[in-house]
Amino acid sequence: MVIPCMGHLLLATFLALALSAYADEQPCTLHHGGNYYDLNSLKARKDYEVDIEGGHKFYLNVCRGVTTDPWNTGVSDGDGNIAGLIRRDHGDFAIGIVNTTLEMVEGSLMIRQSNGSPCKNMDNVRGSSSTRFICDTSVFAAGKPAVIDKFPPNEDEACHYELEWKTHFACPTGERGFFSGLLISCVITAMIFVMLYMVASTLYNRFVLHLRGHELMPKFTLQHAQEILDMSYEVIHSVLDRFGVTSGSWRNRGRRDLNPTSHHWTSRQEERIVFAANPQEADLEDGLSTAPERELDTVNAACDPGGEDDTVRL
Repeated sequence: MVIPCMGHLLLATFLALALSAYADEQPCTLHHGGNYYDLNSLKARKDYEVDIEGGHKFYLNVCRGVTTDPWNTGVSDGDGNIAGLIRRDHGDFAIGIVNTTLEMVEGSLMIRQSNGSPCKNMDNVRGSSSTRFICDTSVFAAGKPAVIDKFPPNEDEACHYELEWKTHFACPTGERGFFSGLLISCVITAMIFVMLYMVASTLYNRFVLHLRGHELMPKFTLQHAQEILDMSYEVIHSVLDRFGVTSGSWRNRGRRDLNPTSHHWTSRQEERIVFAANPQEADLEDGLSTAPERELDTVNAACDPGGEDDTVRL
């Protein structure tokens, strides 16, 4: 009864994990024209650095915030992670907040970023940028961004930047299939259940069977697994009954579903421990054990009315 339910739960978990991975477009990925694009490989622990006009440094990252500490950008922490910044004389200028949504524009991937630093001499206008990623198989490494245009043209007042980035990571790539994703989800889920079983088996061997030393090692047998499930069932319902969550019929139903051939006591001490937690079960077991003796006494009394000798009188 328990094992089929566990099987259904496992199957539902596997499918849910696999389907959730493909329900929405993943960050920094795009399906377009039957092709799959993924720029997550351009994420870097150290920012990409570019020298621009005026001797300023341009720090940029992809699909994540910059690792360079920003200084006086005018962007609050609540606005999000800064995608890139320019180190100017009176403070850093942020060219936008991280955006992980890819677009296909004129055959090339593009990421648009906005809500950066307040623009100089422009009311209610903030820094922004557009980065075009061009597929170039000759660039084996990550490549390097280049500033191709800005507005206004004055570097100290520039508010919007156009960048171009040639890299082979912008080329179509193979996508992990549904069944491979399902397999990975199954393996991860199975590993979690195995670890939980090992912990439960060790605790069962120690506190129920009172084993020690190497005998505490988990046992991977069907009978042992069934014993752990049955014991867990009894413990859970004992706790629920103690708090008044379940009714008496719940325990009766649990005993009816219990498999007596697989759940047995390995020692009299284990039996006493379990029955001590529930005196009702101990009374039931005593009643069942004394019933044959009472029936035998009844038969003897019927067969020997006199009760003085061994002669049967007709």
